[in-house]
Amino acid sequence: MDGKTLLAYVSAGGATESYAQIVADTLRSRGHVVDVVDLKRHKIRDLSSYGSVVVGTGVRIGMVYRKGKQFLRRKELEGKRLAIFLSSGMAVENAEKSRAKFLVPLVEKYGLDPVVYDAFPGKMPGFGGKLKDMTDPEIARVWAGELASKLSEPA
Repeated sequence: MDGKTLLAYVSAGGATESYAQIVADTLRSRGHVVDVVDLKRHKIRDLSSYGSVVVGTGVRIGMVYRKGKQFLRRKELEGKRLAIFLSSGMAVENAEKSRAKFLVPLVEKYGLDPVVYDAFPGKMPGFGGKLKDMTDPEIARVWAGELASKLSEPA
């Protein structure tokens, strides 16, 4: 393992925050040291102590959260083992479509080279304007287990 892992996330409805905790717990259970930071509450000034960075964000009204996109633009991510996940209502029915619509363009636009990136089911508008929770913790655990293996491989 190459240093600590930063898991930086931004969440509005709570789905991405829940996934961030699951991913962090899974990585820790596999021997990784993980710092979890909510990008809405804290600024991360220095990434030099992290060998790996996991970024979690969400989608609302067809747009990836601004703070998530801003973080992914950071030049300091170059040379880090990067992983990205997002939660979206679209991923409830079609995770691959959500990945293609929201993640692939970000990866290409910012010239990122993540070891893994994926879309998880999030929350969807329900009756009376309430959000219907469609999250699937097991998907995040499996993904984080695969990520833990990739982060443990020699650079």
